[in-house]
Parts: sequence; structure tokens; C-alpha cells
Amino acid sequence: MPSSPRPGPSVVTARLREALEAADCRLLADILHPNVHWNPPEGGETGCHARSHLLSRCSRLYALGLRARAEETFTYPAAVVLGLRIRGTVPPADPESVGYHVFDVTGGLITRITGYADRAQALEAAFTGATTGYTMARGPIPGHRTRASG
Repeated sequence: MPSSPRPGPSVVTARLREALEAADCRLLADILHPNVHWNPPEGGETGCHARSHLLSRCSRLYALGLRARAEETFTYPAAVVLGLRIRGTVPPADPESVGYHVFDVTGGLITRITGYADRAQALEAAFTGATTGYTMARGPIPGHRTRASG
């Protein structure tokens, strides 16, 4: 039986929005790479370095009452950008501001999530692939672009 192709970025965008609306990060499990990395905006708190770690942190934040709503969504061939308004009584909740997250997508899986406080920086990173180049112990994920050194 042939395997079904992995979803493209537009399917990933829809799944992200669905998970946010339902406040259920378990809906993301099948589109997160096992070694997904999440980097918070401006190097804030420690990020996550595996699907299980990310899902566990997300579940804890939801249990504490933190909620995110997508204010803006941008879908690129290899990335999705969400402008998120965070609400709740625990940090990083700030209903007055919108934070941007770039979700790098390779082979239908989110491989890296990078947070930005600035919309223009997030869009530039998604457009140029500046956040891509995710590597695992065995090397880069096939098809991933990397930013040239310089």
C-alpha cells in the first residue's frame, strides 16, 4: 500500500489554527518532527528540543489558562508565520501585543519554531528561509535551505 504524502504548508497552517482554537496541542503531534526545536522570541526562556518536550510544555501552559489566538497567518512554501495574541494570567501573556512565530516546514512536518517580537523580522525569516537549516545528529533534513554564512 503506498503511503500518503505528507501535508503541505497550507495543511500545517490549518492544523495550527485548529489546535489554537481548540486549545489542544495534541492536535499538532502528527505534524511535529520528533526533533522539533522551539526558540522563544529574543532568547527569552529556554526553548524546547523535542516533540514530547514541546507538547508537554504546551499542555502545562494550557492547564494554567494560557491561550493564544492567531491574529495573522502567512503561508510560504517552506514556512508558516502566525501572529499570536497571548491571553491568560501567567507569563508570557500580554494581550496588548502580538508575537510572531515562524514554523519551518519540511516534508509536511514542523522542524523548527522561532519566535519574533517583530512582524517584519518574522516575515523576512520565513520568506528567505533564515530560520531553516535545522540539523539533527545525522545532518540536515533533506530539502532544507540553509542561510549562507557571511
